[in-house]
Amino acid sequence: MTRLPESAPTPPKRDHAPASRFSRAPRDAYHRIRSRQAPPLLLSFGFHLIVMVAIVSLIRPPANGTGDVADRNIGIAMVHRLPDREVYEPVEPPTSDAIDQSEASTSAAAAAAAPPADLSPPIDLAGVLSAMESTPAPVNGSGIAGDTTLDGDSVGESSGGKPVGKLGQETTARLFGVSGTGSRFVYVLDRSDSMNGYGGRPLRRAKEELVRSLNTLSQYQQFQIIFYNENAKPFQLAGMSLALVEGNESNVDRAERYVESIQAFGGTKHKSALLMALRMSPDVIFFLTDAHLPRLSHLELQQIADRATRSGTTIHAIEFGSQPAPTPGTFLKELAEMNDGQYQYVDVNRFAP
Repeated sequence: MTRLPESAPTPPKRDHAPASRFSRAPRDAYHRIRSRQAPPLLLSFGFHLIVMVAIVSLIRPPANGTGDVADRNIGIAMVHRLPDREVYEPVEPPTSDAIDQSEASTSAAAAAAAPPADLSPPIDLAGVLSAMESTPAPVNGSGIAGDTTLDGDSVGESSGGKPVGKLGQETTARLFGVSGTGSRFVYVLDRSDSMNGYGGRPLRRAKEELVRSLNTLSQYQQFQIIFYNENAKPFQLAGMSLALVEGNESNVDRAERYVESIQAFGGTKHKSALLMALRMSPDVIFFLTDAHLPRLSHLELQQIADRATRSGTTIHAIEFGSQPAPTPGTFLKELAEMNDGQYQYVDVNRFAP
């Protein structure tokens, strides 16, 4: 048997030619690019998600309340500060019904109180002229009581034609030759240490003249006394607030004892005493001081004059001094002129020991 020679194995058939390394390169590069791009896309998506959540949380209005903590009621209280403690007094807020009722009652009261638009009060021309003519003016003199001649009614006589026996009856009162007519008088006197000079004669004579003037008043007039240095010390009846008192005999006796108790010491502050007197809206203020310094400024004088105009008050000024004539430009003369008053200078050297 003849043996055939072994032939070489037949290679398998291939459906297609093997890809060269040049044909595989684009596909590998594509996969590498996709694998590199995946993490940045995830990061971008996460970042934009966080930004959107933050924007929504900012736009959304905050929830009312405090979460787990319950809301607490609040109220209004008035605080009264005492020397040793503070007292809190709760204030109940008014209801809407109470507010409406209050506004309605206020409107009704205003409408009822308003006078007719065409109403014009009559002018008592005769009364105005009578009051002007009944106010005497002093002539030049020394300023010592009894040494100055005055025109007009005598001390204590009623004027203005008002009926006798009625509170508010006008009279003419005097102090160191200065006269004023009305029914409400306030005496404002300096009690600073300088009034102790010259053996205490200025304060002593001021007290004597004040008591003499008080005794010309009657139960139909009212008065008040204010002695001052750095502070103002008014005459007050026991258990009563600062006010004008009737000039009856009992009150005048109490006032005399108050005047006798006054002593002079300390510095001088004019304005507070004058403003205290003006708060009582008197007809006449007798203002006496020996201190042309410290003087009231022009602004202070204007403030006092505005207040006196509103209350219809005349302010007379009496100045004690140690020279034969007053110091030029004294503010006391300006004070009297700005308030329709009289100015009198008194030389304390003429006081008897």
